[in-house]
Parts: sequence; structure tokens; C-alpha cells
Amino acid sequence: MKRFLILLLFFTSSAFAQEKNLSGNNNLFSPVNLKKFGDYLFCQRDYLRAIEQYRHYLSQVSNDTVEFKIALAYSEMGDYYNASKNFEAIKYNSPFYTDAKLEVMKSLFKAGDFLVFRNSFNKDFTTDSTGFNRAYSLYNFSFLLTDDSLPPETKFLDAFPKDDSVKVKQFYEWNKNPPKKSPAAAAILSAIIPGAGKFYTHKYEDGIWAFIASVGFAYLSYDNFHARHNLRGWLFGGLAAGFYAGNIYGSAASAQIYNAKIHFDFVNDLKAFLDSRNYFLPKLNFCK
Repeated sequence: MKRFLILLLFFTSSAFAQEKNLSGNNNLFSPVNLKKFGDYLFCQRDYLRAIEQYRHYLSQVSNDTVEFKIALAYSEMGDYYNASKNFEAIKYNSPFYTDAKLEVMKSLFKAGDFLVFRNSFNKDFTTDSTGFNRAYSLYNFSFLLTDDSLPPETKFLDAFPKDDSVKVKQFYEWNKNPPKKSPAAAAILSAIIPGAGKFYTHKYEDGIWAFIASVGFAYLSYDNFHARHNLRGWLFGGLAAGFYAGNIYGSAASAQIYNAKIHFDFVNDLKAFLDSRNYFLPKLNFCK
């Protein structure tokens, strides 16, 4: 009986101490610790788990900063749909309302949803504290990434600081008059001179081999017909015709590949420029 009373007293005391402990900051699931752990994960770029911790935190406490950081975490993960959705949920009376609207535009731009991006654009609203309108610059940049008609050059360049105007003008001129190759011209050139279309698309080695193969088999065909070896003449003639036709088709395809490559390089150069010049709208740094 005495032993039972001692054990009962021990368990009762332990339960009381545990309840007291859970009510304080030592509780791992207290709002304070949930936010601390979420902030740690956020700064470690473990955004998915940071969002989970922040969600638990917001179920107990309302916090504008945490709501903004959840949206920012989605953006950093490249989930621009959820980023936009959460940024748009930031209320008008929040101190992050203006930043959230800018981040919505950034998410739309990076997602490539340029039509919606332009529709949500407001030139007056997006001027930053330095007087430089980065969102307006992004608005103009969006035309470089689509087939839509470009604004007039003067109006286009007005959105950029003078330090960037030279490079931006190069992007503008490239988009307006891209140095593309005509597939039809490549095919015609190769029809006239085998391999010439490959030279036109800067595939010099392929052009040389196309010329050698087409002319070589044509000569072998002629030589065998001349020597009355008709079977071999027809054989080499068929090979010559096959290489000739393939060379014409290949030259047209080479022009298409060339155009795709220079467009890919253009887009990469443009995005690299945007990153290097921090055109993706200023964002708050929560991990200093």
C-alpha cells in the first residue's frame, strides 16, 4: 500500500511538472518555438518544412510577417502559382501589402504568364523608394520574351537607367531583327550546291561532308555508266540522289535548329542580365 502511494505521488508530480513545462516556452510546439524553427528552416532554404512550421504557428497566432514569408518561400521554390495566391491574400492593412503586390508581378513574370502580368501592371503603383521603376522595366522586358509587337524604341528605353541602356538596346534590336536563318534559303542553297545550306547555318564540317558525299557518289555513278557498268551506275546514282535529297532536307532542318539555338541563347542572356542587375523587383531580406 505504501509503495502504491509513493508511485501515485510520483506520477502525479511528473504529470504536473510536464503540464507546467508545456505551458511555457520550453514546449517545442509553442508559438514562439514554432516561429523560431520556421525562421531557421526558412534561412536554411528548407522552404517546404518552413511553410509547414509557419502554418502551425498561424493556426495559433496571426502574424503579417509570417504570412508574407510563406508566400516568399513558395516563390523561392519556383511554385509561382501558390506564391501569387499567397501574396494576393495579404490584406490591405498589412505593412507588407505593397511588397506583396510587387511580388505578385514578379511571380507572374517568372512564371512566363506575361499577359496576366501586363494586365496587373500599374506604373504609378510600382515606383520604388529610389524613384526607379523596376516593374516598368520588367513590363517592357516581357515584350522581348514574346512575339508581341514591341513598343517604340524611345518609349521602351525610357524605362531603364542610362547604365543599362546600351545592353537593353542590343536586346531590343535583336528582338526586332533577330539574326535568324531562313530554312527555305538553306534548302535552295543546298539544292544549287550540295552542302551550301549547311555553310549558311555555320555547320561547316557537315557542309563539307555533304558536298563530298553527293558529288562523290554522282561521279562514281557517271564513271560506271561511262564504263557500261549500268548496275553499279544505278546503285551509285541512287546513293547520290539520296544524299542530295537528304542534304536539302537536312539544311532546312539545320536552319530551324540554328534559329532555336540563338533564341535559347537570347532568352538565357536576357534572364542572366535581369538577375545580375536585380531587375526582379527588390525583396525584403529576412535572413541578415
